[in-house]
Amino acid sequence: MRRFTKILFPISVVLFMCSIAIGLLGRAFCTRSNDDYTSIQSESFVPDTIETVLYDEELKQFYVCYNDANCVNVYTEEGKFLWCVATPYMRNSYFELLDGKLIICDGDAYIYDSQNGSFLGVENEENLDLNYNWEHEYDNQFTEENFYFDSFQVYKASVDGTLAVIVNRPWWHHIFDYSLCLGIAFLGAIGIGISIFLEKKKDYNAVKKTVVFENRKARIIKDYFKITTIIHSTYFTLNIICAFFTDWLIIGIIPLALHMIISSIILWNMKDRLSCKSEEMQVIDFWGATEIGSFVIAFISVIIASSIAG
Repeated sequence: MRRFTKILFPISVVLFMCSIAIGLLGRAFCTRSNDDYTSIQSESFVPDTIETVLYDEELKQFYVCYNDANCVNVYTEEGKFLWCVATPYMRNSYFELLDGKLIICDGDAYIYDSQNGSFLGVENEENLDLNYNWEHEYDNQFTEENFYFDSFQVYKASVDGTLAVIVNRPWWHHIFDYSLCLGIAFLGAIGIGISIFLEKKKDYNAVKKTVVFENRKARIIKDYFKITTIIHSTYFTLNIICAFFTDWLIIGIIPLALHMIISSIILWNMKDRLSCKSEEMQVIDFWGATEIGSFVIAFISVIIASSIAG
């Protein structure tokens, strides 16, 4: 077991640190503020994920919109690049085609001619009659001649129901996918947590049969961690089971999270001030780590239950 944790811990740390660093580096590549927003730009190749794709049936053009990069690449139906426009940085850009205009906005609305990208001016978003209808990524049902997209590519549905790639991006763009990086970082964090838990469990196993709690506060803290662990584990089980019938139990994570935050502040401060035997502290450390792990599992149950409940 010790050999396993010696391998798992450094690997998990590397995964966690590298994925966070790569994710932030990707955001740095993508996030930019274009001061020359009145001019036509060359095609953008930043490794940003596609926010949405708009299509103009009259012009036979589609508009690939990127949020962090604050830009729109425009192509023909065959995927030939036409022009690109980019705005000053806006954190949550909204994109829309309206009355022959391409609008990019988040408070201020930057307006371009949808045919050729000519800059038309800046308006307050509230002065425009926007629809706020988002196009979403494709599902499993494809309609002939329609366009679909995922994080980095745009497709056109063929007669036989297959998808032909119209706009493609290099494979290495996926490395900077923020969602992927967060997912790997999460796995790394779980690995770190498991490594710490196994070390605490080894210390706990060495003393659990002989330890006698003489410090009353130490015993209270240990019992509190055990009870909370049981509550979290029970919530996990019930949440998964109930998800097949109802979704109301999902919101139970909110009081659990609030309780976890408040109790942790109080109990860990009490623990730091304890004057007790090392064996008692080893037991407390084990159940404290178990409590944290059980809350993470309870939180994961929310994701699983949400998927089950739809």
